[in-house]
Amino acid sequence: MAEMIVPGTYIDVRSEGLISAGRIATGIVGVVGTAASGPIGKPITLSGFASARDTFGSPDDFDQPADGANPLTLVRALQHIYGNGASTVIAVRVAGAGAAAANLALKAADGDTVAVVAAATPGTWGSALQVSVDAAVDDLRLRNETQSQGFVKLAYAPVLPSAETQIRIVRGATRTTRTLNVITTRIVKAESVGLNAQNKYLLSAASATTLVQLVPSVNAVRLLDRASGALVREYRDPDILLGAGAPPALDEVRIVPDTGELVFEATQVPKPTERVQADYAVGRAAPTAGQVLVTLWDGSLSFPAGEAPVQADGDTLIASYVVDRARCVRVTLAWGSAVERYTVPDGRLLSTLINANSRLARAQANPTHGNKLPKSGVADFLGTGTNTPSSDGADATAADYAAALETLENELVNIVHLAGQDSAAASSVLVAHLNATAESDHERIGVIGAAGSTVAQFKTHELTGQERVVLVAPGLALANGSLLPAPYAAAAVTGLISSLPPHTSLTNKPVTIPGLALKFNRGEQEQLIKANVLTLAEREGLRVVKGISTSGEGTAYASVPIRRIVDYAKYGVRSAANSYLGRLNNSRVRGALKATLDGLLTRMVEDEMLTGYELEVTATRAQEISGEVTVAMTIQPTFSIDYIRVVMVLN
Repeated sequence: MAEMIVPGTYIDVRSEGLISAGRIATGIVGVVGTAASGPIGKPITLSGFASARDTFGSPDDFDQPADGANPLTLVRALQHIYGNGASTVIAVRVAGAGAAAANLALKAADGDTVAVVAAATPGTWGSALQVSVDAAVDDLRLRNETQSQGFVKLAYAPVLPSAETQIRIVRGATRTTRTLNVITTRIVKAESVGLNAQNKYLLSAASATTLVQLVPSVNAVRLLDRASGALVREYRDPDILLGAGAPPALDEVRIVPDTGELVFEATQVPKPTERVQADYAVGRAAPTAGQVLVTLWDGSLSFPAGEAPVQADGDTLIASYVVDRARCVRVTLAWGSAVERYTVPDGRLLSTLINANSRLARAQANPTHGNKLPKSGVADFLGTGTNTPSSDGADATAADYAAALETLENELVNIVHLAGQDSAAASSVLVAHLNATAESDHERIGVIGAAGSTVAQFKTHELTGQERVVLVAPGLALANGSLLPAPYAAAAVTGLISSLPPHTSLTNKPVTIPGLALKFNRGEQEQLIKANVLTLAEREGLRVVKGISTSGEGTAYASVPIRRIVDYAKYGVRSAANSYLGRLNNSRVRGALKATLDGLLTRMVEDEMLTGYELEVTATRAQEISGEVTVAMTIQPTFSIDYIRVVMVLN
């Protein structure tokens, strides 16, 4: 909106004039490789090498790999990538078909499988994950158990009386929520029962409204020696008779529900040297409006007439309550210093809690026996005995690497590396990925190790003419005398490239590596450079001989910085144009876009990425109608004697 400064003078500030290109990423590395742990096929942004080891585990011994044939590649490559200056890395774990997560079947006391606990991800790390099952030391606090049908009882019992108990009903028709007033039955434990004035043994909690209930798991009557407290006799189901009736037989006791009177067989009436102790369950009067009655021993729910939730109406019941620890076990997962504990009454809840909360494991309840309590006294590692052992899947194929690269296609990545893969095994996979991402506006370069271990083998490749590929040789020599193939030198070069601005040449740059597996003389260096191999050599340290791609000598993109500079310019154009999209059918807006792009390219000249440029921003009538614009840049990157013309259609 125009603002009048003085009469007859207006200033109109248009937002287009304030737009500039945003910050452009130049050194983000995408790397794909095999590992001992971590999710498979999922891009993970790492915060550093320590994060890489925490996520993907440590590499195995290269000369004695865990599977006997295929060394793990990802973390080994990341060590050299980070060691040469990389800061932002997106890593993807790849695995072969043989990858397996170690597991352990938890049994019930009768031998039935209750649940199977498996490592969260495939890999040998899972073999060090121990599962222990012991008696529970804490009561189970269940939160927000949700029921949409039945509504007759809670999932678990016995329920403990607690202020934490809460039951709500969400009415499907009105979406209103009502919190009910919870009342409960009662369980009396270890009550001392004495003779009253009428010479009767009466339970104190029994009454006409709180009748003693026949609950075999609760009810018990004990005769104890008064002096020592030793057990003289105990009555349990079926020797406890409930209700009025004939006198009890030998070794029986009768309980009158409303008075709580204990009636013993005539010869077993407690002696003066004995005292009576009782455990028993008592009911409660029916709930009134706004109440719900919870039966503690079995979790049954009773509602006033007309207030129970109705499945046909779409009602939902949500309950929070406490379950007695005596009905539960404690399951402990331990891996190194990481420990997780779960208090559970059966395999179903164990699976639910592990799958919702665990960083270490996943679990599957047995469909038939998952409602049983896991047996205590277990302390086993995953994969032992007849359980499934772990496998890293280190035998990943080219197809597996290709699938992992697909997960990086839409990520912001500037340099991609296939950990441990050489040009013979994976060049076609890498080139296909680079071509696909160039077509989808996610341009990047790829760095890969040369195949073989001799100059002749390094020179033999099919990558000549590939302007986005950097081929590296030789391999590395470690301090212990072991040799790593050229892909790990390529990892070091990947880190070096990511640490440098796009326009900085790699030529003669030092590389942080322990040593070279092969030392080239000047003639061999020249041969490799002519074969478009980026060569590392000893030159007052370990250095890049010449920073070249496989594009070929004399081509526009023979030097790595040229390709990176052009990609930087393209990313910059897209970044700057984002704020203009949707308004490009306006010549004034196109002029503002051109001014913004002029600013971008001018900064590139000032930063010595370019020595010069020409810029055109145009649109045909058809493009105006469809909201498109053509940006044509003719730029001369530093180190290039040629001008490179880049034409982009933005919409």
